Amino acid sequence: MLNRTIAAFFFCFPSILGAQTCPANVPIDPILDRIHRQLAIAPTAEIAQTLTQALWDQWLVAPDPLAQDMLDTGMRLRIEGDLATSEKALDQLVVYCPEYAEGHNQRAFIRYLRGNFKGALPDLERALELRPRHLGAISGKGLTHMALGQSELAKTEFQKTVNLNPWSPDRRFLEQAGEEL
Repeated sequence: MLNRTIAAFFFCFPSILGAQTCPANVPIDPILDRIHRQLAIAPTAEIAQTLTQALWDQWLVAPDPLAQDMLDTGMRLRIEGDLATSEKALDQLVVYCPEYAEGHNQRAFIRYLRGNFKGALPDLERALELRPRHLGAISGKGLTHMALGQSELAKTEFQKTVNLNPWSPDRRFLEQAGEEL
């Protein structure tokens, strides 16, 4: 019930969003660089998974409390299965913080889950413009291309994830390279 109340707040009072400006993203590039260096040489899948989680821990920090609430609401609504309302919450986040990659990535995920693969691609591309090594967005782009029947484009994205994380679960798609994705 609380999630719907929060979502209703954002949808009923969009002028509140217009009154505020999203601050700059939290400066996390040095942290991401360190984690990516470690991930590239991770000796086990378990260590790679821990490092991947450390990346998510960084990506999921929104620029301010309002943006964080929008992100958290959108993600909670997704978990609850209310994909339409989740997408609306993430629409608000993208409007409020267009330079925050995770807003685009999460909205792309919702669109993917809703079967709107063509709608997911621009968000994934924008997320990757902002965070070129975002493993979730790269993998999501591969899965989206796969869903659209674009095997070669999908393989290209999956290869990128494996280049960044040799233990990536996306490796399974590359191992099927002789088969149609």
